[in-house]
Amino acid sequence: MKTIYDNKVKEQNAILNLATAENRDMTTEELEKVKNLEVEITNLDETIKAKVKADAREVESKKVVNNSVLPDVKDNKQPRLFKNFVEQLIAVKNVATTGKMDERLAQINNATGANEGNGADGGFAVQSDFAGLMMETAAKSGNILPLLDTYEISGKANRIDWVDIDETSVATTVFGGVMVYWAAEAATVTESKPKLIAKKMELEKLMGIAYATYELDADSSFISDLYTRAFTLAIQRELENCVISGTGAGKPLGFLKGGSLVEVTKETGQTADTVVYENIVKMYNRALDKNKSVWLMHPDVQAELDFMQFPVGVGGVPVYLGASSVGTLASLKGRPIVENDACSALGDLGDINFVDLSEYMLIKKGGVVADTSMHVQFLAAENCFRFIFRANGMPKKNSALTIKNSALTRSSFVTLKARA
Repeated sequence: MKTIYDNKVKEQNAILNLATAENRDMTTEELEKVKNLEVEITNLDETIKAKVKADAREVESKKVVNNSVLPDVKDNKQPRLFKNFVEQLIAVKNVATTGKMDERLAQINNATGANEGNGADGGFAVQSDFAGLMMETAAKSGNILPLLDTYEISGKANRIDWVDIDETSVATTVFGGVMVYWAAEAATVTESKPKLIAKKMELEKLMGIAYATYELDADSSFISDLYTRAFTLAIQRELENCVISGTGAGKPLGFLKGGSLVEVTKETGQTADTVVYENIVKMYNRALDKNKSVWLMHPDVQAELDFMQFPVGVGGVPVYLGASSVGTLASLKGRPIVENDACSALGDLGDINFVDLSEYMLIKKGGVVADTSMHVQFLAAENCFRFIFRANGMPKKNSALTIKNSALTRSSFVTLKARA
């Protein structure tokens, strides 16, 4: 990616240097090319910064965010005892069918502090490299999860508690109540202090069920790859769905359900199931940090952008820039466009959003835990495997923010109301 970035910069400089060397203004074509390259360079620059930030998170265990203190993070390394995922599932199956414990299962459970046995009171932790493959691949393959502020909870904890700033306005105060005065203007100086609020978030269970026949042994290579890919994709899609529209009841709270959401009203007389330039301008200007926000939208919204224009008299000019080459992102008002079908359907609230996903906190604990039962599908000669992953998430702020000299609230999460 750094090479692509450097090549774009060199290409832009070559055009500018040529015009300078020939002591002339740039042609219309050259000017348009320089503008398009500037958008691509900006997008690549943001992507590189995001990658550097993500890599830094993996190296260091960040404990303080937004004035909030998180529990210690532990890296529980497990021994690598099974050759592949299905070899471990076979060992789990044998415990259920014969009662004979595979010592490798016990070693992995002891390494993670999990209960031994199976059933409702216990389970077998999936070997770290298999569980990690599911979770890390899911986190990196989606286009939402890598942008979140994600934390690993330590082995002994099942929730986090922290203190945050409680503020709804910065019109006259900051940090929920702090004010300062010019001594010459104030007869008296009133005491002020930050307003704090205690927050907590408990881990919730994300569960999946899979059936495997007794011929599992013979097809272990295929089944191992199939199960890993299937549960990776399922975890990714369900987490991304909850980040957007989760109810918060036994699952993460989505930004569309959070208290900080800003909803932009449709235009008077706007046709149903459309997106117009006025919508985009109003959404863009309600964001707290435009430079960190992205356009998160349903793929069906894309067609609306292709035909959207800035009205000039009876005509108009395009306002949307599609991806100009492989590896670049389409952009709208200079900010990247991220498509995800977890967004609402075209025309519904939440089909297009302008969001800063670093203001969404996701917590997770360890990897996947597997349980098995031979009784559920006994007549079909199948084993039932249950997979459990513990996670939760929510927007960091509970309310939108009022700024000085404006009646409009701002937020890290802005959406467009329904156009029915």
